[in-house]
Amino acid sequence: MMISDMPKLESPFVREMINGEYIVTDTIREGYEWVFEDESVMAIEKLNGTNVSIIIDGGMITAIFNRKNKIPFFTKGKSFITEGVLNAFDKGYCELPDGQWFGEVIGPKLNGNPYKLDKHIWIPFKTYCQEHLRYKSWGKYPKDFNTISEWFKELMPLYM
Repeated sequence: MMISDMPKLESPFVREMINGEYIVTDTIREGYEWVFEDESVMAIEKLNGTNVSIIIDGGMITAIFNRKNKIPFFTKGKSFITEGVLNAFDKGYCELPDGQWFGEVIGPKLNGNPYKLDKHIWIPFKTYCQEHLRYKSWGKYPKDFNTISEWFKELMPLYM
């Protein structure tokens, strides 16, 4: 199986450096017009952790990757990743078809633990995030820069 890295998601709006700060402009980034045209596009809360994928083969987790770096099951310094996957497994989040599945490990050792978790957990993008962290108000308003800017200012975190 060819291992891939989760593609970096970019803002559909162009950012410009103004007075030493990046400012989002109302210009749509070339190639991102589909964000405003495709009805299947979802707005999903970005989790603040580290990107981790699991490989499922024959219904079993056979490998864990942080980006494209394989994480051994027993490893110093990265055991929180394995812990996160084990905790996700216990919650049923890893009951997925064979293949590579992307998600985010969040918890005490990551980015200041904004979720105030006691332990790490792997949150799968295609299932948990699309079901529980999707903003259902996306697309109910005009998809122009000003409306989207105001919409973003009013968003409340869904994971909390």
